[in-house]
Amino acid sequence: MVNLWLALLCALLALWIALVKSRTWERRQRVLTRMNEGDKAGRDEENRNLLLASLSRRLTSSAFVSDDYDEIYTALKLTGRSAERIQVIYLLSCWVLPVVLLVLGILAAGLGGAIVLGALGFIMPRRYIRAVADRARYRQNLEAIELAQVMRMLLEAGLSIERGFRIAALQARPLIPTLAYRLDRFNRLMDSGADRGAALDDIGDDKTVPVLHNLTRLLKQAGSLGGGAADSIEQIILEGQDVERSRIKEQVNKIGVKMTIIMMAIMLPALFIIIGGPAGISIMEALTR
Repeated sequence: MVNLWLALLCALLALWIALVKSRTWERRQRVLTRMNEGDKAGRDEENRNLLLASLSRRLTSSAFVSDDYDEIYTALKLTGRSAERIQVIYLLSCWVLPVVLLVLGILAAGLGGAIVLGALGFIMPRRYIRAVADRARYRQNLEAIELAQVMRMLLEAGLSIERGFRIAALQARPLIPTLAYRLDRFNRLMDSGADRGAALDDIGDDKTVPVLHNLTRLLKQAGSLGGGAADSIEQIILEGQDVERSRIKEQVNKIGVKMTIIMMAIMLPALFIIIGGPAGISIMEALTR
């Protein structure tokens, strides 16, 4: 009788394990398998990135491409990319892409096609990177005016420069999307214990963004010597707005010249035909009589 109850208890325990615990163990095994596969994929991706970064570092450190890389690095640095990312982009866009196009040109159109595609692959990425840098430089200069206005209000409210940059990075990010990475870098440098003047020099060292450069120089001087900086920041804002106003006027004048050329090339011949066409037809009819 005891053996019967023991066998029944073991049967119920086995049934409970088969119906309840087996599903739990199966889900746990699936999660562990997925996590292990994810870790393996992450390690493989990391190894590939390290290999690509090592190749790009060796290429950019050579004397043959150092000048070309310095120009690309200066251009892409404005977009907020890291040095490792810039090296990889330079390797892929400025060297791998031209070689691929050169091979495709040889296979598709012979030597002439290879020369044309290779030249396009060598020139176009560099022109595109320069255009991206110019757009980033222009947008950051405009956003620096907004940053100066925000900093003027925060400093007038009695906040410090560090606190003002931190609040601007959090609250004014929609106004300065392309400039926000510089503020984040300033905050990281200050959190790491860097000197405030060195941090301001780091984010405002680019003289091609004059409003930000002047703003950081002013804040550095105000932080070291003391005194109010609101009036000086207002002057920087006015100067930046005047420069932008002059640039817009120049663009409007260029558009007027372009429209004049279009009118001379397209509209004037049509007007001559409409106005002088009937007279020309009349003259031709009179001569044929």
